[in-house]
Amino acid sequence: MNRVLPFQKWQIVQSSTLIIATVFAVILLAKGMREDSFRLLIRFTARSSCILFLLAFIASTWQKLKPSQASSWLLQNRRYLGLSMAISHGFHAIAISGVAILTSENMVRDNFTANLGYVFILLMTITSFKRPATILGRHNWKILHTLGMYYLWLSFTVAFGKRLGESWLFYTPWVAILISALILRLLVQRQKIAV
Repeated sequence: MNRVLPFQKWQIVQSSTLIIATVFAVILLAKGMREDSFRLLIRFTARSSCILFLLAFIASTWQKLKPSQASSWLLQNRRYLGLSMAISHGFHAIAISGVAILTSENMVRDNFTANLGYVFILLMTITSFKRPATILGRHNWKILHTLGMYYLWLSFTVAFGKRLGESWLFYTPWVAILISALILRLLVQRQKIAV
């Protein structure tokens, strides 16, 4: 008997937002509004965003490779995992702004690739709702979300890959998981084309 997994749809968004906001508040209350506090929050939100992104990124692949209760849950809640990732990355932007304000370091102006990532996140978030998605059209929606997913995959992989020199023991698993997720996704797509 298939038992429906609890914790669905908007509960995912609410809970992830609450967790990230709580971590933000605890770190800022404990350490104060200092540069190192915001840098810690940048690292935390980069990882929380990556986890939420990966769950959405592998949802359809996992369901096609090995259908299960967990893979069905991921697929049914992919939209809400994506929205949670967008909120997490909103907190990431707040943390970056905190460093910029405290240090006058411009982490945004000259970072075209990061800015483009935020443009994709914004457009994908807006078109995750029915009315904007209808206006955009199914074909254009698919193009936007496919390009956006692969661009964000590349952004996370490059961001974690650049830090391998700092701590290869910590960052190697992140890069390995990201690359594995892409390989599995591409293999499933290739099988689909071949059939």
